[in-house]
Amino acid sequence: MMPFYTFKCPSCNKVKEIQQSMKAASPVCQRCVNASCGIHIPEMERVYGHTAKPQFKGDGFYETDYKQKDDDIPVDRSDSDS
Repeated sequence: MMPFYTFKCPSCNKVKEIQQSMKAASPVCQRCVNASCGIHIPEMERVYGHTAKPQFKGDGFYETDYKQKDDDIPVDRSDSDS
């Protein structure tokens, strides 16, 4: 099964999701090819989105069992501005 990648045309800013392998060549924007009668053939650029941190649910994970929470960290209040 191949993953989906998001591509954006640098000329017309059209964004499209395409299922292809990592080694495949960048797709060509058909909208721009048709508009320019094949003279200008822009390759679409891959868009890298913000990836989210995986969320582990249940017991047995560092995130849920062993990670020190912000509430557990002692705060030094001796240097207050009072």
